[in-house]
Amino acid sequence: MAVKDTDFWQFVRSNIIGRNKLIRTPFGERIVTYADYTASGRGLDFVEHYMHYVMEEYANTHTDDDTTGEVMTQRLHRAEHIIKEHVHANEDYKIIEVGSGSTGAINRLQEILGVYIPPATRKRLEEIYRGYFNGKDADEFYEFYMAHRPVAFVGPYEHHSNEITWRECFTEVVEIHLSKTGEIDLDDLYKKVSDKKYKERVKIGSFSAASNVTGIVTPVYDVAGILHENGAYAFFDFAASAPYVKIDVNRDKKSYFDAVFYSPHKFLGGPGSCGVLVFRKQLYHSELPPSYSGGGTVDFVNYDLTKYSNAIEVREKPGTPPILQTLRAALAMEIKDKLGIEDIKERENSLIRKVFDHFSGIPQVEILGNPDPEKRIAIFSFNIKDGRSYLHPRFVIKLLNDLFGIQGRAGCACAGPYGHRLLNIDRDKSMEIYKEIIDRGNMGVKPGWARVNFHYLMTDEEVNFLMNAIDFVSAYGKYFLGLYAFNIKTGSWSRAEKMRDLWVDNGRFGVDEALDVFQSSIYTEGKKKERMDGEALKSIYKEYLEEAGKLGRRLKSSFNEENLRTTSREFIPYLYCAITP
Repeated sequence: MAVKDTDFWQFVRSNIIGRNKLIRTPFGERIVTYADYTASGRGLDFVEHYMHYVMEEYANTHTDDDTTGEVMTQRLHRAEHIIKEHVHANEDYKIIEVGSGSTGAINRLQEILGVYIPPATRKRLEEIYRGYFNGKDADEFYEFYMAHRPVAFVGPYEHHSNEITWRECFTEVVEIHLSKTGEIDLDDLYKKVSDKKYKERVKIGSFSAASNVTGIVTPVYDVAGILHENGAYAFFDFAASAPYVKIDVNRDKKSYFDAVFYSPHKFLGGPGSCGVLVFRKQLYHSELPPSYSGGGTVDFVNYDLTKYSNAIEVREKPGTPPILQTLRAALAMEIKDKLGIEDIKERENSLIRKVFDHFSGIPQVEILGNPDPEKRIAIFSFNIKDGRSYLHPRFVIKLLNDLFGIQGRAGCACAGPYGHRLLNIDRDKSMEIYKEIIDRGNMGVKPGWARVNFHYLMTDEEVNFLMNAIDFVSAYGKYFLGLYAFNIKTGSWSRAEKMRDLWVDNGRFGVDEALDVFQSSIYTEGKKKERMDGEALKSIYKEYLEEAGKLGRRLKSSFNEENLRTTSREFIPYLYCAITP
């Protein structure tokens, strides 16, 4: 079926798997409104249909002697070419598909650089050199060893994958400050990366292209220019922003990227894909064995000799490659390109303005980060304040799910250090929270936020519904506290006893479930529901909001403030109810 470009946005939207799926909640059936694209994208019907077609000729690669092996090898090479084109990589760049996202790709890069040493290996080496040296000599050797580590410069809003992994490497980690406007401080970057004390050491810059918490965007080409001017490598983690922005690893001779890594599963059509690492071949030491050895990496092996392939993309891919995962990744990137990066940016900017305009008059909703649409993507993390206290972020997300079917996420979004800055938690306060969590086991006091993603393919009806639902929780959320039990040990919120009978968990999995779905009409019936749009959805959303409003007003009329408690005011005081019905 040929789809006109002008119709492609609607075509893709209508193909989102699970769009308008009905789920059961304690308050009845609700249509899913998916607002968790920052964590993972959604599958697309036409992609899955195509993958079924591809599977008819599926075979392992590494051969062109039979038809299926040759076809799949050609498809894999084509997919890798598409991925390279997507990031504007020329012949100087190599690609490795690894793991399930950025984390695996970053780790592989660290192994290629020779800065990652497994903890058990590190321990063994320390035991050996301390056994060889004695006392003072061992300490002096250790000081010399540490003083000659590479230096890794990281940003102020890194995901843990691009921050704590460098801490565990053979590197000294230097963090760049936030500016007064909440962006990366380029002056601080220049000052630190040009410091003479690092002159004789290998310098690595590894920065998130955008925050997965606030959506704040890094001026990656400016950062790359500063790094290269001072003899440092420029690496970028595009996990949060790759589905929405242009990536050009080879922009010019000054602001090129030495490596990029990202998670195609976050793209539309991307679930089930692999992590992607694209890097300049100049980083690689071909005279060394590969990071991992195995089948497919060698030209010749006998009883004593191992001759590895000279081709980087062969020697760094032992065993069966992630064939289908790579095809999915390439398709997801082509879909993004076909939707149009400039059109995506225009829609996102419009949504960012709309969201900030809407919530500017609702002081209870505290959105984190710089509101300038030119400086962020449409990721929104927020807290809901009630007087001197806050609704727990996990309660906010739970209520959005149960009342409205909205899918979001709560926590620190694997960005702990950045979260400390956003929530004004200094080192002393952080250690107090640490003791409360670790010594007393009270995970429920852990600071965080609720996060939703206003995705560019959301209709205006969906966007308005999501904003109105957050409005409702900010106004009536605390009156629902009595319907939920708070577990301070885990931080989880569970439905009170009388609500549990209403909840049916459909988290079954297995062959029997697969056969049931295949043989029943559940799948085809679900397709009919997924096609609802426009006025039909608008009417349903209105019904959900009206129903929630009636219940909220009833709960408010009988609410007893004396039943409210808060977690320690020494930390962030989260509200909960001491008595549940």
